[in-house]
Amino acid sequence: MDQQSLNVLEYNKIIEQLKGSCVTEGGREEAAALKPHESLVAVNHALNLTHEAMGMILRNGRPPFAPVKDVRDYLKRSAIGSMLSMGELLVIASLLRIIRDLKNFYEADTQMESLILLGDSFAAMDDCAELEKEISRKILGPEEMADTASRELSRIRREMQFKNNRINDKLNSMVNSSSYDKVLQEKIITIRNNRYVVPVKQEYRNQVPGIVLDKSASGATLFIEPLAVVELNNDIKILVAEEEQEMIRILKELTARVADYRQVIAPDYELLIELDFIFGKAKLALATGGEKVTVQEKGAISFLRAKHPLIPGDQVVASDIIFEPGIDTMVITGPNTGGKTVTLKTVGLLTLMIQAGLFVPVREGSQTRLFKNVFADIGDEQSIEQSLSTFSSHMTNIVKILNEADENALVLFDELGAGTDPTEGAALAISILDGLHKRGVTSLSTTHYSELKEFALVTPGIVNASVEFDVKTLRPTYRLLIGVPGKSNAFSIAARLGLSDQIIDNAKELIQSEAIRFEETLIKIDEKRRKTEAEHDAVIRLKQEADALNKKMKEDYDQALLEQKALIEKAQLEAMEIVKKTREETEEIYREIRSIQEATANSVKDNKQLEAIRKRIKEKEKNIYEFGGDPRDLMQDHFEFTDLVVGMKVFVNSLRREGEIVKLLPNDQKVMVQVEVMKLKLDVADLSPSRAVGKTQEKQVTYKKTDRHVMETKLDLRGKNGEEALLLVEKMLDDAVLSGSKQLMIVHGKGTGRLRQIIHEYLKDSKQIEDFRLGAMNEGGSGVTVVNL
Repeated sequence: MDQQSLNVLEYNKIIEQLKGSCVTEGGREEAAALKPHESLVAVNHALNLTHEAMGMILRNGRPPFAPVKDVRDYLKRSAIGSMLSMGELLVIASLLRIIRDLKNFYEADTQMESLILLGDSFAAMDDCAELEKEISRKILGPEEMADTASRELSRIRREMQFKNNRINDKLNSMVNSSSYDKVLQEKIITIRNNRYVVPVKQEYRNQVPGIVLDKSASGATLFIEPLAVVELNNDIKILVAEEEQEMIRILKELTARVADYRQVIAPDYELLIELDFIFGKAKLALATGGEKVTVQEKGAISFLRAKHPLIPGDQVVASDIIFEPGIDTMVITGPNTGGKTVTLKTVGLLTLMIQAGLFVPVREGSQTRLFKNVFADIGDEQSIEQSLSTFSSHMTNIVKILNEADENALVLFDELGAGTDPTEGAALAISILDGLHKRGVTSLSTTHYSELKEFALVTPGIVNASVEFDVKTLRPTYRLLIGVPGKSNAFSIAARLGLSDQIIDNAKELIQSEAIRFEETLIKIDEKRRKTEAEHDAVIRLKQEADALNKKMKEDYDQALLEQKALIEKAQLEAMEIVKKTREETEEIYREIRSIQEATANSVKDNKQLEAIRKRIKEKEKNIYEFGGDPRDLMQDHFEFTDLVVGMKVFVNSLRREGEIVKLLPNDQKVMVQVEVMKLKLDVADLSPSRAVGKTQEKQVTYKKTDRHVMETKLDLRGKNGEEALLLVEKMLDDAVLSGSKQLMIVHGKGTGRLRQIIHEYLKDSKQIEDFRLGAMNEGGSGVTVVNL
């Protein structure tokens, strides 16, 4: 890239912002060396890295970078056997700690699989955890080593502490003794030449035997090391030397460990500064509102809502800078301070940033092509650098550009042809633009020459553009209007500022009639443009309203679907709750039946016949479990409505009575059942198959009903087994409840008394029984039981 153009477009200021987004010194160095790439692969690779880093920041926050010095020199010195200091070793540990934090940052990302490029860098890092822990454990600060760095060092320091305590005890006893009150200058203990001393008055020096190590400036005070602590001070001096030797040994040992890991630490550092640089680009993108721009090998520039990245966000005006297909040259006209030069610099600087892998402040969907070089001839009183150029210096630069520019170059001219005779300058400008256009060079130029406007109007591949100016307020709007040449507005501005009409009319007469007609044409074009824009804005508003209405309808429809789904789910939950409750009630009934069975079975456990019954029930339950059934199937089966027909015998569960279906009620899903003398309207769920099938026939029972209100109250069970007897007693009790009988007589005979015992055990647990007794002599004695209901 042309270095002069980089300077003119203020690329260096973007680099300074990028350096400020980096944390490490190495990252800032990489940022300072960043230049726009000239290959499409390199550009897209750099943009994709920035995109992945930006995604990680948005998902997980900023990465845990921290300032760290360049460790490459430390690694070289460790490799040749030079000892690293405690501070340098701490730098190595700090680097490894940052590497560990970065790996944790990466592994915590919920979208690790999307990091196609950055994932390799994170995966390649090794935090050398053991080395980092060892250094951190042994080195506490740049000048401080832990007592626990080695056993020997711990021993030496314990001895030093012991010796120091003994010296302090001896010297404290001396200075606190009343016998030394007039001898000592002050009752203090101090240090001279790393040895403990006491301040003694000159005239009493002989009263304190010891070694004079120093004296005051006046000579009135001598600092004497008492003989009592000389030996202890000597011991401490020896221990200090031993401590230093042990610390040197530990530092050399740690340095050797660093040397062993240098092939891992060196790549770690390179990866760290590379990642710091990449994430610095992502942080700059977030700070400037940057977006990723699509870059192609060929094509046209299309920057949507583009902003100059160096102008504050509250001052910059966004513009659409679009080269339609087939257009490679744009001529921008308009008043001074209207934003022409800013537009040139925006296009140039955004192009450089994109090719450097940086995101730029444009709207999503923007795209551009790859340029191998960017040339800029910009310099007037409106330039950011405030550099003034003469026609000669301009032309020198233009000649250089014309010699080097080709179809892969972007050329930016500010006030092309200015600084000389307008006629000749306009002719030169047209010739330069025509030459570049014929060579396929992409260029943008600003001008005040009407001739260039006309040239752009009649030349295919060249388009006019202008920066809008509000004549009423005498201020530019900074909007770029593509396809519309700018008019001078000189007469309008002069009139608004108070110049007399006579002078303005005279000036108009001096202009050639063709120029006046051209200006009038531009005025008409501008009026039509404004009208078209107003109509376009109205259409946009209508479309937005229609889109909003459509969105509202869709939201209402989606809400209705959600409510419908919620209602269905609620109904399903309620149905499930009903089923659950019904099952629980059924299970409770089943448990009661089982408890009755168990109570009955317990009461007759010695009866072989009932034991056989229990065995058969258990085998039946086991079979049902094995086939995925429910043991409650032993108790009753339920009908479906379609299974029922008129005349079918059924068992009414709620009444525990047999009945016959006399009528089907399909609308209510109910049936009319004749139960003895009653007709009942019942739910299908209250019916189960008739129990009369396979049972002992009722003709075997000796009691019978005489009419609808009177029943035989005597039951003869002689000759029945225990199971048959209990079934008949149960049925007799039910009939007695329905008929209203109050007393029953059960004939069971005397025999062994076993049948009587079974019946009495059953009657004890029956809630229908008030009491029962054996019969009187005239009633049958112990062969009969009288039951009161």
